[in-house]
Amino acid sequence: MEHVAAFMLLVGCSGDASVCKEIPVPVPAYETVAECQQDLGLQIRLSGSEQRKVYGACKAVDEEVFEQSASIDWAVSRDGQLLITFDAEPQMIASR
Repeated sequence: MEHVAAFMLLVGCSGDASVCKEIPVPVPAYETVAECQQDLGLQIRLSGSEQRKVYGACKAVDEEVFEQSASIDWAVSRDGQLLITFDAEPQMIASR
C-alpha cells in the first residue's frame, strides 16, 4: 500500500464565485505534496469544467485522517485561494 501525504481538490465557480462545486479529479491522492503541486496546473486545464473559474489546491494529509472518518471543508477566499480543511469525525463505539 502506498503512503498518501497529499490530497488534490478542484472547485469550479461562477464568474462572481457565488456558486461553486467540486470537480472530480482522476487522481485525488498523492505520495507527496510536491507531486500534487506538479500535477495541479495540468488537472485544472483538463478539468473540462463549464464553470467560469476553476480553483485548485493541494493539502498535506495527516495519516490520522485516513485512519478515521473525516469531512473535507473548503472555501474560496476573497483573493481567489482555495482553502481546504479536514475535520475528524468523532469515533462511534458500540457497547452493551
